[in-house]
Amino acid sequence: MGSSQQHILLFMAMAFAVAVTPALSVLGWDGGYLPDTRKCWAEINKTEGCEHELYASVVNKKIDLGFECCEAIGGLDQKCKNWIFNRGRFTPVFGNQVKRFCATLGVTLPPSYLVYFPDHDTPGHGN
Repeated sequence: MGSSQQHILLFMAMAFAVAVTPALSVLGWDGGYLPDTRKCWAEINKTEGCEHELYASVVNKKIDLGFECCEAIGGLDQKCKNWIFNRGRFTPVFGNQVKRFCATLGVTLPPSYLVYFPDHDTPGHGN
């Protein structure tokens, strides 16, 4: 491999690293590490049945969470919220649905475009 090809590959690798770093930071994965997932789920499981309520809500395609479960979700740190609501069936869209549902119970989950995609309910978008 010639010197110019090595320079091009090095430049591309550096450009990729620079481009990926902000994306990981936005997802709450700055510092090169993920949250301790055991601690994230342990926080959810402090409320009996909360994990089951979350999975049942996904499977049944209808959010049905108790007040305490909403409070447990609200108590998660940002890294845990970002990790939980960006995995498999727990999508950011599902996170937004959970946020709206919990609001009907009087539990306000902190706004975060990282977890909860803005939708038509956000200020300045028709409502």
